[in-house]
Amino acid sequence: VQAPMTAFVIILEMTGNHDNVIALMLASMLGYGTARMISHEPLYHALSRVFIAEAIRRRRAEAGPGSAQG
Repeated sequence: VQAPMTAFVIILEMTGNHDNVIALMLASMLGYGTARMISHEPLYHALSRVFIAEAIRRRRAEAGPGSAQG
């Protein structure tokens, strides 16, 4: 997941500790930058693309070679 501000706000609200705001923001942005360097596509986008392609492949296989596609 590549949403650093969302992660920052959630962690801040869960901990209730406002003493480490700067460190938390820095860690969030560092994680975001690292994730973008590893993969330009967000994780859930890549997973959904693979899932949809597999679902289409299965549907076509179940329909058989002679049936109408639509």
